[in-house]
Amino acid sequence: MQVESDPDPKWVARLSGRSPTAVERALAEAAGQRALFGYLARQHRAEGRSSYVEIDAPLELHALVRLLRPSHVVEVGVSSGVSSAYLLNALDRNRHGRLHSVDRPSHPTKQQIAEGATHESWTLPVGRSTGWAVPPRLWRRWDLRLGDKADVLPMLAEQLPKIDLFVYDVPHRDTGTRGELRALDRRLRRGSVVIIDHGPGGELCDALRTWARSRGAEPIGRAGLGLYGARAAR
Repeated sequence: MQVESDPDPKWVARLSGRSPTAVERALAEAAGQRALFGYLARQHRAEGRSSYVEIDAPLELHALVRLLRPSHVVEVGVSSGVSSAYLLNALDRNRHGRLHSVDRPSHPTKQQIAEGATHESWTLPVGRSTGWAVPPRLWRRWDLRLGDKADVLPMLAEQLPKIDLFVYDVPHRDTGTRGELRALDRRLRRGSVVIIDHGPGGELCDALRTWARSRGAEPIGRAGLGLYGARAAR
């Protein structure tokens, strides 16, 4: 694991609607969470995972939670839990809000274990469960649900009064993602932010473009990553 060295303040400012000064302050605070990063790094080293598949913008996620002060954050895709940990840490500092994470665990095959290739995958280490790297001190604000997102997201849409921030970090197809956004749409209020990770160098998917257009929003790309977000204007 490496410390994120080049967060994108303009991306955070446009998604949060906050001033450059407030954004810079929030990003500096996120970068200062050295104890959190140290814990995550130690957990990954203990499992021989020098790198892991996660959103490459944990500081931006932390800053957005601090600036938006959400009551409900929904995250799809957890893996070891790096992004989850930064979201939870920001909620903890807010002393408000809850993270609802959805994940379908993926375990390494016998061949991957034999070849020692699991460190390059999002698969779980042997004997570990989803979110295994998240510090226990942060669990109290965490609603972790294991299962297919197509089944779990509609349930969350029924149970939550609103969704302030939606972070989608799994491989996806437009048809499925478009349907999932439709299921959540009535809980995504004006000012709610949707973020979708399209992978390194990935281009904006039609599902996010369509949802953003329906809510009077413009998808905004994070510099250098296939990460796009949109903030509902209506």
